[in-house]
Amino acid sequence: MNIIDKTLYHQIHPFKLTTDVVAAFAAVYLLWLHLVVEGILVAFVPSLIISLFMLKLMDFEKQKQSRLGKYVKKYMGKGTDTVRSIGFLVMLVGSWFHFIWLVVIGFVVIVFVWLKGLIFKGAPVAKGLKPQGGKRSAR
Repeated sequence: MNIIDKTLYHQIHPFKLTTDVVAAFAAVYLLWLHLVVEGILVAFVPSLIISLFMLKLMDFEKQKQSRLGKYVKKYMGKGTDTVRSIGFLVMLVGSWFHFIWLVVIGFVVIVFVWLKGLIFKGAPVAKGLKPQGGKRSAR
C-alpha cells in the first residue's frame, strides 16, 4: 500500500479516530480556559505522533477492504481534509472567544464532511475530482 492510501485509510482506524476526537474536545476545553499553549499542543501533537507511528508501523488493508474504507475512498480527499481542518479551526477560535455557536458550527462542518456521502446518497464524486488514489468508477 502506498503512502497516499495509508494516509487515507489510517484516518478511519479506531485508534486514530479516538485520538483525534479526544484531543479535539480536550483542546476546545483548554482554549475555552485560555490555556493557549496547552490547547494548541493538545490539538495537534497527539494526532501527529499517532499518525506518524501508525503510518510507519501499521498495515491498513483491513480498513481499505471495509465498507468505511470504500466510503472514504469515494468521498474523502484533500479537499475534504481541508474543509475538516477549517471546521476544527472554527471550533478552536469559537472556544477561545467563548462563542459556543461557533464551536457548534465547526463541529457541524466536520460531521457534514464525514457524512456527505450518506446525506447525498448516490451522488457522484464532485465533478472533475477523482477519488483519492484512483480513477472514478464508471457508474
